[in-house]
Amino acid sequence: MDAATEVVGMLASLSSFVIWVPQGRRVWQARHEPAQLTGIAVSTQAISLVGNVLWSLYAIGIGSFWLGAPGIVNIPILTMTVVVLRRHARERALGTTATSPAGDVPDGAPAAPEVVLAA
Repeated sequence: MDAATEVVGMLASLSSFVIWVPQGRRVWQARHEPAQLTGIAVSTQAISLVGNVLWSLYAIGIGSFWLGAPGIVNIPILTMTVVVLRRHARERALGTTATSPAGDVPDGAPAAPEVVLAA
């Protein structure tokens, strides 16, 4: 491959490196504040994660470093984002947050009814 093609590949990879960095930083900084994470779709992150893994595997298969290089940065960022968003979705479903231990009822929230099992 000639030098010009390598430079184009490097520049394309660099643009793909930086595309997820601002959102990854936002998610990392707000990881304990679920309200600040609204508007970030888990499905978009998961699809991008799968795509980056597949592109990385393809790049390894054909021996093209620059094609798979964005995965070095994007896969960890996307994985962290999916984990944080799913954790907050689970906490929301259970009625807890990272700052309120399980079982505590947030201020103003109705208490869950007690369930009694018959023997």
